[in-house]
This record gives sequence, structure tokens and C-alpha cells, in this order.
Amino acid sequence: MKFMRKTLIGLGLSAAAYMIINRKTPQAMYHDAKSYVQDVLDAADDLQTAREDFSDAQSNLSVQFSNAAKVIDEIQTEVDKFQFKIEPHVKIMQARAEHLQKTLDDLAPKD
Repeated sequence: MKFMRKTLIGLGLSAAAYMIINRKTPQAMYHDAKSYVQDVLDAADDLQTAREDFSDAQSNLSVQFSNAAKVIDEIQTEVDKFQFKIEPHVKIMQARAEHLQKTLDDLAPKD
């Protein structure tokens, strides 16, 4: 009980000092307090909205990473297929290049 009485007295003295220092009427002080509380509530709502937006964006990013992993796997599969298809042709081209190089080496003048 004493705590409540002292708290209320302290609150009243603080309010009186605020009104005297800032030359405010009780109505103006009530308006300032109400405006401050509304600003804090609006900021809390904005923070909650930003948090929800961030959570949604994080979820979307996770989905996009999953999709990107699938696309990368598909690309790797296609690259492997292509490499398998061109491997015999590359071997033929290497054999011919080696044959041409050997022929050029044979035709080169000997010192």
C-alpha cells in the first residue's frame, strides 16, 4: 500500500514538474502522453509488419534456393549427357591432331 501511495505521489510530482518546466496545461500534457503512446504503438505495429515481411522473404528465399538446386542438377545432367555424346568425337579429333603433328614433324627440315 505504501509503495502504491509513494508511486502515485512520485508520478503526480513528476507530472507537475513537467507541466511547470514546459509550461503545459493538463490537457496539453494528456495530449502529449496520448500522442507518445500512439507513436510507440504505431512503431510496434511497424516492427511487427517488418518482422512478418522478413519472415515471408526468408521463406521465399528458401524456396528459390531449392528451385535453383533443382535447375543446377538439371544443368549438370545435360552437361554430362553432352560430354558423353562428344567424347568419341573428341578422341577422333585428338588422334587426327596427333597424326597431323607427326606428319608436320616428319616434313620439317632436319638440321
